Amino acid sequence: MNLSFWELETYFRNVDFTIIGSGIVGLSTAYHLRKKHPEAKIVIIEKGMLPEGASTKNAGFACFGTLSEILWYLESNSEEEVYKLVERRFIGLQKLRSLIPDEKMDYHQLGGHEIFRESDK
Repeated sequence: MNLSFWELETYFRNVDFTIIGSGIVGLSTAYHLRKKHPEAKIVIIEKGMLPEGASTKNAGFACFGTLSEILWYLESNSEEEVYKLVERRFIGLQKLRSLIPDEKMDYHQLGGHEIFRESDK
C-alpha cells in the first residue's frame, strides 16, 4: 500500500491506540477505549477491505455455546466451573445486546439444535 504524505499525517501520526482487526473483538475494544479515553486517537487496521477473520466466518455470532461444547468442558472441569463459564457468556451476550439493539445486529433468539448419533460419545 502506497500512502500519500497527507494520509500518513492524517491517519497514522500521534496515534494513542492501534487496534488490529475490525471484527467483534477489535470493535468492542475500540468502543471501550473510546468510553475510557474520549479524546484519544484510535486507529483500527484491517488487512482487507472488509473484516476477514472469525467474526465473519464462524465465531462472530451471538451465543453462549453448544450442548456438545459444554459437555466437552465438563470432561475436564467441575460442574461449578462450567456453570460459571456459561453464566459469563450469557452475561456477555446481554451486554452486547444492550450496546447494540437486536434489530441492528439482526439478532434472533431461535434456540439451537444438535444431532447426536449412536456412535457419538
